[in-house]
Amino acid sequence: MASLAKNVQTSTLPLPTSTPTTTGNGYVTDTHHRPDLFQPRFFFFYGMLSDPTTLAKVLKLRDRPALRPATIMEHGMKLWGEFPALLDGHPDTPIHGVAYEISSQEEEDRLVEYESDMYRKKGCVIEFRDGSKVPGVTFVWNADPRLLRDRSFDLKDWLLEQRDGCGDDLMGL
Repeated sequence: MASLAKNVQTSTLPLPTSTPTTTGNGYVTDTHHRPDLFQPRFFFFYGMLSDPTTLAKVLKLRDRPALRPATIMEHGMKLWGEFPALLDGHPDTPIHGVAYEISSQEEEDRLVEYESDMYRKKGCVIEFRDGSKVPGVTFVWNADPRLLRDRSFDLKDWLLEQRDGCGDDLMGL
């Protein structure tokens, strides 16, 4: 999207935030100036990045990543053009997607660049199918909500459109 808009229990670890801080427990949430302090963490994906091929391209991985089906709460979803956008404040709405453990600051930076300034990182609780939960990070809408419309996103439909050539250079990948 950058081209468009130039198993630890949750009770024991604080959730990451988008500000460069270290929590009281020493959990580093932004390691740009100290990459040696980076701690792997799960990211939750709900749109195009929930496709392993797309995520591999964005992260510049050699192999397709092993994604885990997951759910988060506390968010609603609308669309920005064809792109899904999470909104805060919908406590009873589950958002289904996948989780992947990011292993370096470089990978996290690639995600931030892909998502552009239209989205911001936000801490969340990721629940896996087996019921286990981990603190994680997702991307939520960071722009004027009037740019969004009520519609749903279907990854299978999006992938079919990409395969059919409707968006070959859409993301600049």
